[in-house]
Amino acid sequence: MVFASAIALGGMVLASLGQGEEAARAIRILAVVGALMATALILDLGGARRDRILLPVATLLISLGVILIFRIDGYLGSKQILWVLVGCAGLIGTYYLVDPVFNLSNWKYLAGVGAVALMVLTVILAPEKNGARLWLSLGGRFSLQPSELAKLLMVIFLAGYVAERGHLLRQLQRRRGGPSLQYRYLAPMLLMVVLCLGLFVGQRDLGTAALFFGLCVVMLYLATGRSVHAIGSLVLFVVGIVAAYHVFPHLQHRFAAWLNPWASITGVGYQPAQGMYALAEGGVGGAGLGLMPVTATNLPVASTDMIFAVLGQDLGLAGSVGVLLLYALFTVAGFRIAWRSRDTFNGLLAAGLTAMFALQAFIIVGGVLRVIPLTGLPMPLVSYGGTSMLANCIGLGLLLAVSREEAGN
Repeated sequence: MVFASAIALGGMVLASLGQGEEAARAIRILAVVGALMATALILDLGGARRDRILLPVATLLISLGVILIFRIDGYLGSKQILWVLVGCAGLIGTYYLVDPVFNLSNWKYLAGVGAVALMVLTVILAPEKNGARLWLSLGGRFSLQPSELAKLLMVIFLAGYVAERGHLLRQLQRRRGGPSLQYRYLAPMLLMVVLCLGLFVGQRDLGTAALFFGLCVVMLYLATGRSVHAIGSLVLFVVGIVAAYHVFPHLQHRFAAWLNPWASITGVGYQPAQGMYALAEGGVGGAGLGLMPVTATNLPVASTDMIFAVLGQDLGLAGSVGVLLLYALFTVAGFRIAWRSRDTFNGLLAAGLTAMFALQAFIIVGGVLRVIPLTGLPMPLVSYGGTSMLANCIGLGLLLAVSREEAGN
């Protein structure tokens, strides 16, 4: 944690100097690293037997995100510090209140219904912005992105259902005159996920739909151990995307911008093209923290959807690969917790949460690099956003709680 904090402080000093500010203003980052170090110490009050990798990695990612947001917009950077403090409180509360973690399995159906309810409210109440319905306004001053909370609830539902019905899902025998036992017990899980995906189509939120699909495939594979289900799900998802492409003009514009952004450089292709230019300016070693101007004119939504492009511009290929390796380390640590879990629900919950982090990082990075169409997901722990930061910190708290219980067994 001290090493991660030192790197964060050094990065903030460089960013401040790069923007012509006094180096003393870099002290702002101490609020972030101080809160995270205090979080680590508070968690240790309950015993030192927990994972020791996730929190330092998260500290590096969160600190880097705050530095990048500050160099984009100082006002947003100040707000992000406040959200980090809220996220740390959520992490600590989750770690201590969810004890034992297995108790969450008793709330699996409520979690599933809650995820659907959040999506229904978003479809009904959220205004359309940039072709999608993602945000609910709270009193005009604050906004909430329900999908960030819904993904946590859906992971809890899937983990609880698979833990309860896993042995039945793996049965292959057929009943006389009826469907396979396997598919009979699989139906509720698939129905819940299909309903959520349908609501996301109503929101026109391709990124979150892809994330929920990925979570469904991961949990389905863990439930049955059969790759045929994953392949079949992928085929159905592709068919659904093709159908949605012909129905929604918004998706047609996204795919056109993905395949050839330069054909509509002044329209839908402007954002992905500017992202490619930013990555090119970074080169191998980067242009330097804060040395290149980033505005809404030359890189739209830089603090959220396109923050990886800002990262590539400032730190170059080397820094970008370093951040991807941090996500890889986070993923390995999360799946190691899942693998070592003796309780089925705990293991599935840890695997689902880890897959959620990994898939979200892949979707947003892949969109900026034009491996897949660009979507509106935030980069976990790095992008600006209060709901995203709080949801990710709660997910991190659940992972640490699982590691605490397994270490104590």
